[in-house]
Amino acid sequence: MKRIAAAVSALGFFTVFSVAQVCAAPLYVEKVDLPVHSTMAEIYSNLHAAGYKIVLKLNILKLIEGQQKTLKIPDFDAVHFTDVRAIVFCNPYDFSKLLNTYWPSAAACPLNLTVFGRGQNSYIVYGERSAYASDSSANKKVTEAVDKGVIKALQQIPMSRELHKIPGWVAPAA
Repeated sequence: MKRIAAAVSALGFFTVFSVAQVCAAPLYVEKVDLPVHSTMAEIYSNLHAAGYKIVLKLNILKLIEGQQKTLKIPDFDAVHFTDVRAIVFCNPYDFSKLLNTYWPSAAACPLNLTVFGRGQNSYIVYGERSAYASDSSANKKVTEAVDKGVIKALQQIPMSRELHKIPGWVAPAA
């Protein structure tokens, strides 16, 4: 029970952190023609090769589904994803650069991304950190480099491509 409570607490922190990220920055979305477990392996490999350290891995859909009897969320996963996972990661060198150019912007690190699975396809969503640049041109340069580094690592995933529009997305009726 303690393990589940810790996981739900981590999920709550991550959700609040993610919502703040979404509100603060544009989203980079990439479609991968692979199921989530294969996409995750590629993400781990590419982030590691680019110098990032994985801090936390969460199976969000499974965690919430496991608590659904208690939470009773109406219309949970109405869009029918088969898997939703999150990764929190950081490049220690980028973190140091952010601290040294404008320390509050270091809140942009650790970085996070979420992978949504539907059948044999995965969608990677990364909230870009350029909104953390403040008025400092040096800091803007660092945050843009952070975004470019993450996006470059994601673009190395086989059978992936950036999406500018989510195909077939229809928001559920309120």
